[in-house]
Amino acid sequence: MTEGITATPRLSPQAAAAATAPVATPVVLVELDFASGPIRAWTGLGPLHWAGVTYEGMGTIGAVSDIEETAELRAVRITLTLSPVPQEVVDIALAEQSFRLRPARLWGALLDAEGAFVADPFPLWVGLMDTMQVVDGAEPRISLTCESRLVDLERAEVRRYTDADQQAEYPGDRFFEYVPALQEAEIRLPAS
Repeated sequence: MTEGITATPRLSPQAAAAATAPVATPVVLVELDFASGPIRAWTGLGPLHWAGVTYEGMGTIGAVSDIEETAELRAVRITLTLSPVPQEVVDIALAEQSFRLRPARLWGALLDAEGAFVADPFPLWVGLMDTMQVVDGAEPRISLTCESRLVDLERAEVRRYTDADQQAEYPGDRFFEYVPALQEAEIRLPAS
């Protein structure tokens, strides 16, 4: 191992010790911040309570794609899938309009034999919801693709040097107020 470089620990010492126990079940908790209200789910069955909120169990119908960690600075995406899902869930997904660029968070945790947390869940991934694919048919499926916040580095920031743009960002600032008048202005410099 290279000197001076250490890995960031994700598990508390208590959780790391419990991970080697005969019974330690790894689970993933998901929180999606939809405009209509947050959806909280986890990869087990039944309700799971943590930090004052309840996560609904998805069991075998929920899947999370591999969560990639990279050494280089680039956007990483994940896909969350529900399949098969009841028709009422498909209808809700089709009606949801304001989800793009809203927060998505995933935590990892270990549960003991009684289903209690061995230690507090630790952050696995944080990003933004991007696209949702809803397949309606014999076996309905919903796939939600999420991107890490680094995707913002790849997006062009559309800003203009206009009074309207400046007012939208900083109301009351008059810096660009006279720029349009300067475009057609004829400025004569004194002869030297």
